[in-house]
Amino acid sequence: MRLLGSGGSSTTLPLRMLVILTLTILFCGSVDSCLYNPIFLYPPEIIGEYGRYAFLNCSSESLDYNDIFLTVKGQTIDKEPYKNYVGHLIKLDDWNIDAKCSVHINDTHKCYTDVDITVYKSPGVDLFVKRKDATGERMQWELQCDIFNVAPVQNLTVRWYKNDHLIRTNSFPGTTKAAVNESSLLRVNISREENAALFRCEAQLNMRSRSLPAAVSQTINISANEVPTARDVTTAHGSFNLTSEAETTPPPEFVEANTVSHRLNMPKPENFTGINCSATEDDESATLNYTLCVGDTTKAHPPEATCDTLKKALRITPPEMVVRYGDSVVLNCSVDDPELILVSWETDYGSHEEINPSTSTLTIKKVESWILKPICFAVSTNGFQCTWEPVITVYKTPDSVSVTAVDPGPMIEGKEYQLRCNIQSVAPVNKLRVKWYRGDECLHTDPKNSSLLKPQNETSFWTFPLERGDNGSTFRCEAELQLGPELSPRTSSAPYTVLVHYKPSFKRCPDRHTVVENTFRISQLQCETDGYPPPSVKWYHPSQKPTDLNKMLTRTDSGLYRASVSNSIGNYSIFVDITVEYPPSFNCKTRYEAKMNGELKTPCEPEGSPPPTITWLKNGAEVFSTRHLTKEHSGNYTLKATNKHGTAQHTFYLEILYPPEFNQGNTSEEIIPGQNMTLDCSAEGNPEPETHWNFTSAENLHMATVGRHKIMTITRATSTNAGHYICVASNKLGRVTRSVLLIEMGMYGDCLRGKHFGWLQSGLQMKNTIFM
Repeated sequence: MRLLGSGGSSTTLPLRMLVILTLTILFCGSVDSCLYNPIFLYPPEIIGEYGRYAFLNCSSESLDYNDIFLTVKGQTIDKEPYKNYVGHLIKLDDWNIDAKCSVHINDTHKCYTDVDITVYKSPGVDLFVKRKDATGERMQWELQCDIFNVAPVQNLTVRWYKNDHLIRTNSFPGTTKAAVNESSLLRVNISREENAALFRCEAQLNMRSRSLPAAVSQTINISANEVPTARDVTTAHGSFNLTSEAETTPPPEFVEANTVSHRLNMPKPENFTGINCSATEDDESATLNYTLCVGDTTKAHPPEATCDTLKKALRITPPEMVVRYGDSVVLNCSVDDPELILVSWETDYGSHEEINPSTSTLTIKKVESWILKPICFAVSTNGFQCTWEPVITVYKTPDSVSVTAVDPGPMIEGKEYQLRCNIQSVAPVNKLRVKWYRGDECLHTDPKNSSLLKPQNETSFWTFPLERGDNGSTFRCEAELQLGPELSPRTSSAPYTVLVHYKPSFKRCPDRHTVVENTFRISQLQCETDGYPPPSVKWYHPSQKPTDLNKMLTRTDSGLYRASVSNSIGNYSIFVDITVEYPPSFNCKTRYEAKMNGELKTPCEPEGSPPPTITWLKNGAEVFSTRHLTKEHSGNYTLKATNKHGTAQHTFYLEILYPPEFNQGNTSEEIIPGQNMTLDCSAEGNPEPETHWNFTSAENLHMATVGRHKIMTITRATSTNAGHYICVASNKLGRVTRSVLLIEMGMYGDCLRGKHFGWLQSGLQMKNTIFM
C-alpha cells in the first residue's frame, strides 16, 4: 500500500516537522484515511497456471472514499453502480501481469495496493544416460535430467533418487518469469559388488503458499556389468529401433514416452509433450541421440459453453431462502460443465470459498442487511461469463403486537366499538397478514401491501356493534408473516376483554377444580365476571375466612370455597369445590415383623392424592402378595407408591417370625459306664428361642451355655444316669420339646422287645406348643 500525494521531496523530515504537519492536517479538517491500509484484496495473492483465469475482488474497509477501481494490464476497471467493490476476471496469458487496486480518499490523497500475481507452468521431465566410463572395478555414469517448459524457474527444485532414496537436490537461480528449459547432471559410480541401482529425477514447483505436484521421470536401471544396448520398441504407429551410445548384454529397460515422435518445431505449449529422442515417421528405425522431440496430441474440444448450457448444469442450494435478520446464511453454487474454469460469488456481504473450479460456497455469518442479492457467476474457457441470483427474503417478526381501544370512554351496549391492532417493527410488510379473533374464532383478515423491505410499524382496525352478550369476550389480533408453505411465524397480542355495563354476575367459573400442591393460587381460577361498575370479587375459605388470592394452595387447603362478586348494583355468590392433589410420600418405620404362614400386607400406607398404587420390590424385583409367608420371606423390601404426580419409595426390613424348630427329633443313647457323654439342646426360631434342659439332677452332671446352646456334660456316666432328658425351646410364638433317652447298657434290647415300652414311649414323645 502506498500513499500518493501531489509530489515533494523524499528526504526524511525531522520529527518535530512531522508532528507539526500532522497537527496541521488534523486542524484543517482533512482526515488522511491512508494512515492505515483500507484496501482489502480477495484473494490476497494470485497463483495461477498459464492460460487459465483468476478472479480478483477489490474492496475497502473504509466507506468514506470517492472512488475505487482496478488497473490490470494497463486497463482500468471501474466498479458497477450501487456496489462498494470492483471485481475482474483476469486471463493469465502473460508472464508479467501488472495489477493494482486504487482507492481515492479525496481529491489529493489516493491509496493503492499492488496485486501479487505469479503465473506458473508445470514442468515436463525426461531422464537419460549421457555417457559412461569404466575405471577398474567401477563403472561411472553421467545421467542428465531435462526439465522443459517450466516457469518460474527460481521456484523449481530437482530431486535425484537412487533406489527410492533422495541423494541430491538442485535449485535454479534466476529472475525470469517466462517458461524455460533446464537440465541437471548427476555422476554416479556403480561397483561390481553393488551390481545395479535404480535412478529417477523429479521436478517440482514450490510456490510461496503451496507446492505443486511433482513431475516424475522414467526410472533407469544402471548396472556395473550392463550398458544399454539397442532395443526395438513397438508403438501404435509401428516399430522403432532405439540405440544407445554403447552396447552390452542384456539391454536395459526403456519406457515409451509417447506414441508418435517428430522433430521439435515448438508448437503451442499446451499441445505437445516432450521426450528425449529422434525419429522419422516414414522409417522403421530410430536412433536414440537424446535430442528433444515432441509427440503430437489431438484434443477433442467440446462445444463452447453458453449461459443456456451453464444454466442447465447450474445448481444453487437452496435456490430460494428465507432467513431471519441476524441469522446465518450458507449458499452453495455449483455448475457441472467440462468447459467451466471458475465459479464464484459476487456480494457485499460474507465470504466465499472456492472448493474446486466448479463449486463455490457463500457464508454470511450474520445477516445485517434487509436486501441480500448475492450473484453467483461462472466463467467458461472461452471467457464467457454468466450470472444467477438466488431469491433471499430477510424477515423480522414484530417486536410487539397489542390491542387498544380507539375510544377510551365506557363501552355502552348498542353502540359500535372500535379496536386497534398495533404491530411494532415487522418486515417485510408485503408478507404480513393481520387476523382478528374473538376467542379462537377468526373474524377478519387484513392483508398488508408495501414495497418496503425494512421494518415498519403497522396498524389494523376492527369495528363491531357492542351487545350485552359481548360482555367478557376477549379480542386479539395476530400478525402472521406468510413466508412459505413451511414457514409462517405468528405473533399474537394479549387478549383484550370488553365489559358491558350491567348487574354483576359470574359469566363462567368452574364448580369443581383440581390443582397440584404448591403450583396454584385462587387468583389463577378462570372465572369471568360481568357487570358495571366493574365488580369486586372475594373468595372465602371453607372456614368462612377471606382467602389470600396469591397464597399457594397446599394439601390442607382442599374444600368448598365461596366466591362473591359485588358492585353498587348488587352481589352474587357461587361455590367452587377445590381439590389439592399432591405426590405420594411415606412416614414409616424401617423395620417390621410378620408371622410365618401369615399374609403379606402393607405395613404402612403412603399419603398421596389421588391415592397411590403400591408395588412391592425385593432386591429390585417385583413381589406379588402371598397368603403364606415363610421364613425365606425375611429381607429388605421397597414399597413404591405412584400416582400421576410422582413416585415415592420406602425401604424397610421385614422380619418373618416363626416358633422354635429342632433340627432333629427324639433320640436315645446307651450309657457306657465310665465314659463321658455330652447332650446339646438348641433350636431355630425367630425371635431366637431360649433353651433349657429338664432332667433329674446328679453329681456328675454339668451344664454350660454357649450362645443359645445349652450343653449338658455327664462325667464318667453310671447306670444312675439312665432316664430321659427333655430339651425345651421357646420364644413368643411357641414352645417345643424333644427327648433324649439314656439307656443302661444291656437294656436297649429289652426296650425294643416291649419291656419298659411305656416308659420309653413317654420319654421319646416330643411336645410342641404354638402361641398364636
